[in-house]
Amino acid sequence: MNTKNRKTQKGTQSGFAKVLSQRKYIFLFILLGIIVLGLFVAKIYPQHTVKKTVMKQSIVTRSKDTGIINRGLTGRAIDVNTGKVIKAARIFSTGDKAVYLELDFNNAPKGTVIDYIRYKKGRYVDHGEIIITKDNTQNTLFTWTINTLFLNIRDGQWRIATYTNGILAKQIAYEVKNNRVSYVYPDQPINLSDPDYHLSTALSAKSQ
Repeated sequence: MNTKNRKTQKGTQSGFAKVLSQRKYIFLFILLGIIVLGLFVAKIYPQHTVKKTVMKQSIVTRSKDTGIINRGLTGRAIDVNTGKVIKAARIFSTGDKAVYLELDFNNAPKGTVIDYIRYKKGRYVDHGEIIITKDNTQNTLFTWTINTLFLNIRDGQWRIATYTNGILAKQIAYEVKNNRVSYVYPDQPINLSDPDYHLSTALSAKSQ
């Protein structure tokens, strides 16, 4: 009896081990299938890695104006012998023929480059440049005709940005309108953050 039971028990254990062994292979097959499926999904839908980039802003030191242009003065008439303004004005009548701009220098050396950019209501109008040919030059003169044919062009507020060797030196404003007013505006202050500070920057923005 005991021998029979032992045989039966042994047979049962052998059958259980066989089933367990089969299930182990099934489990391994399922696990392998999960791994393969995971790799396939990862290939189709790659993970996006977010990269954080730290932007370092370099502060550019701007050149400073050397103070060669001492004063900018607009006027209606000049002394033809000295080239200096004799009728100072910042508001002009439509009957005036020209606007004169006298720039007085602090002993400007030879080779100094003087530029101007003229704006009307913030929009670029024209640009001019001279190079000083003699040491200790005291002043220079720019002239613009007040066009009597186009009222919409001549009337309004104008601004002149003047430069010494490409660096903003003086900003001067004048106005053309019907009624002549005897008043002179002061020069506008210069700030290092002014978008017109460098001549090259101001000229590149003239079409905007």
